[in-house]
Amino acid sequence: LKPCGSGSAPTSRADAMNGTKTADLNAAVKRVLGQERYELVKNAKLLVVGAGGIGCELLKNLVLTGFENIEVVDLDTIDVSNLNRQFLFRRQHVDRSKAEVAAEAVRQLRPGASVVAHHGNVKDPKFGVEFVSKFDVVVNALDNLEARRHVNRLCLATEKPLLEAGSTGHLGQVTVIKKGETECFECQAKPTQKVYPYCTIRSTPEKPVHCLTWAKNLFDLCFGPEDESNLLSDLAAEMRQFQTQEEVDGEVVGKKIFQSLFCDDIEKQAALEDLWSDKRPPPQPLRFEEAAARTDGGAQNGSAAVGQGQNGEAMLETQKVPTVSGDAKGFVKAVAAMYAPARRGLIGQSCFSKDDPISMDFVHCAANLRMENYRISRLSRWDAQSIAGAIIPAVASTNAIVAGLEVVQLIHVIAAVAKKQPIRESQCRTVWVRYPEPSRKKILQPSSLQNPNKDCFVCGARTARVAVRSFADWKIAAFAKSCVQSAMGAHRPAIYHNSSCIHDPEYPEASEEAEEEGLHPEWSLTEWGLSSGSLLQVEDEGQGFSCNLVVSEDPELSEEQFPAGFRVETAAAPPAEQEDGAAKRKAEEAAAAEEAAAAKRAKQDVVELE
Repeated sequence: LKPCGSGSAPTSRADAMNGTKTADLNAAVKRVLGQERYELVKNAKLLVVGAGGIGCELLKNLVLTGFENIEVVDLDTIDVSNLNRQFLFRRQHVDRSKAEVAAEAVRQLRPGASVVAHHGNVKDPKFGVEFVSKFDVVVNALDNLEARRHVNRLCLATEKPLLEAGSTGHLGQVTVIKKGETECFECQAKPTQKVYPYCTIRSTPEKPVHCLTWAKNLFDLCFGPEDESNLLSDLAAEMRQFQTQEEVDGEVVGKKIFQSLFCDDIEKQAALEDLWSDKRPPPQPLRFEEAAARTDGGAQNGSAAVGQGQNGEAMLETQKVPTVSGDAKGFVKAVAAMYAPARRGLIGQSCFSKDDPISMDFVHCAANLRMENYRISRLSRWDAQSIAGAIIPAVASTNAIVAGLEVVQLIHVIAAVAKKQPIRESQCRTVWVRYPEPSRKKILQPSSLQNPNKDCFVCGARTARVAVRSFADWKIAAFAKSCVQSAMGAHRPAIYHNSSCIHDPEYPEASEEAEEEGLHPEWSLTEWGLSSGSLLQVEDEGQGFSCNLVVSEDPELSEEQFPAGFRVETAAAPPAEQEDGAAKRKAEEAAAAEEAAAAKRAKQDVVELE
């Protein structure tokens, strides 16, 4: 290589190769997009949220398509289990930030691109409205409902277009969200996690998932902050005696908890004769010494099932169902690990995470021991982690398809914004990935973007309704956490009644400081003067979100259907009597017509893109 002009350092071979590579790539992109769209792509400033399964594919696609100004936010670090589908990561990257490693990897694909990584939670205040306002478009690659709600509200507050995508096994979806023009992420109710009746979890489990739910609540009860909504709160006083940050023998504590939960408490449950019958026999207590000596597969598993598959094939260690002894010793070992010097300081502030090996070991062993109490077939750690974490195995090809569709829709969004064209009048579409039973044998099914739901409490009427079983039983802090945060998706909500603040996220617990501010987190809704039909205002400055909330009291609220003790109505639903046969036929005809029109538009999209 010839040196540069006088006084300049010689150009390195690597720089020259990178320059040639980038030039070739740009030329190829220009041929596909055309000069005008190439310039729009090159100058667009993007925020990508998520650097996991879809995120890795998405970042790779973005830089290869010509996007040069990207910032990516992700909270997670790389785990060994990610390596089979998140292809930007290698074994040497384990335990490093996903965002940082992904940014490093894609910068090699386009050396001139600016890809800035942020290792953090998108719900942190630093990623609020002001931060999002810097970008032209936000592109989601999240697998977390709460985070997706949060980003949706930030984009509504800043009026930035949002590309929303997700995948579940072989199914996927991509859509475009724009304030006032399309449905937002919360215009339609999303499936919520199954909530089980209290009595089933506490006294009469019938399935492994019931025992895993019990075990997750147990972990939070033993090692987490005080929470009156915990399903095992009746055991709180008994478990709190073990919760200490002082130096203790963790193994001794583990055996005491074992005796209390899997022997003493089970004996009490077995004594409740009204609960049991020939079809549902009473549970059987387990003593630690007896359980630790049992090398069989337990009451339902059988010794042949331990450590091997049904046909005797080799299995991973995590896919093997442990012995009763393994579960008993594993439970005590997990408790001891929580009391070890490295973790002792976290007692009282920990919460269950499927990605934390110690908490997962605790939950797996505790759930299996409870299954043994109740004669339920026990699980391998693999199966327990999948159920406890609500995991549906990710499919790499689905993620790749979804990420590709996001980039196609992103180009349409950028072109529409440049032309000042309404999003719904542009080429933007919602696209569904449906396999292995695609509609009309087509894996990709496009459809028109929908109008905003006028009754949506986030982007429409901004009024939600909540019914609780009893005002007197709900403290305002618990109401804010369970209903406004968990069910309605707010992050740090303040709640007002008659222009007075009755809940401030800065004061979640009773304290002198809270009292000085006129706040009483321990007061019930009744003590705050609320009655059925009261109107509250909810404000979340971090999300730029606010809404009205009508609260009512319904003593007849079904415990079976609403075991959490409340019902949330976030959008008006049509009366059941209106859903007659004629309406259904009309909806089916409209859907068929839309599908035919969408197929025609999809062909036009392909031609246009080419």
